[in-house]
Amino acid sequence: MKDFLFILLYGVIVGLVIEMAVVLFTATGLKKTIARFQVISMLTGTGFTTDESSLIIDHPIRRRLSASVILFGYFSLAVIISSIATLLVNDLKLRLLVLVIAFLIAVQVLLKNGAVFRYLERKFERRMDEQFELEDWPLKTALELGEEDGVALLAIEEDCAFIGGKCQGLLDDEDDIHVLFIRRGDRVLRKSLFEETLQAGDQVLVFGDRELIDRKFSDMLAEEGAAI
Repeated sequence: MKDFLFILLYGVIVGLVIEMAVVLFTATGLKKTIARFQVISMLTGTGFTTDESSLIIDHPIRRRLSASVILFGYFSLAVIISSIATLLVNDLKLRLLVLVIAFLIAVQVLLKNGAVFRYLERKFERRMDEQFELEDWPLKTALELGEEDGVALLAIEEDCAFIGGKCQGLLDDEDDIHVLFIRRGDRVLRKSLFEETLQAGDQVLVFGDRELIDRKFSDMLAEEGAAI
């Protein structure tokens, strides 16, 4: 009976670690739903290669947090397998697990405290400012993109109606969309973008209102550049 109780208690520890990691990832600006899925993926070694995983890989602080979660996942797997194999659990180990669970619950309650969470947000943001150059930041963070914003790569194909016209013709004055650059072959154009004449094969990187981008350029979104 004690072996099952040991595994059950250790499962509670794993659950608490997941919730703590989710709070820490959320403090870096990641959505909670995305954070929980990615933490579980790291912890179990499932290795999902979704577009969301780039939000972890491209962020220096999140990479460090993910390394800790991955290492804990491998350690946990070893503990659980060992426990099932040996079935040798004594009262001391059970008491120790209960103490660990109590400690983790206390830490989780502390992390979810509003003041502590805001402190972590400021600390992570300050650390990004101090230790990493702006060009190393994730694109969404560097551009201060909100929940309704997105980034997209527009492909100017042979049959595109905008070929031969100015880049400015892509947007109306009231559109909450902005052009970052035009990729033309091996060149990246950044100067006087609105005056640039669009050519077949051009790729235009824009950011702004995600819904407006999807609606306005649904037939021009490059395969790699759907509004994200």
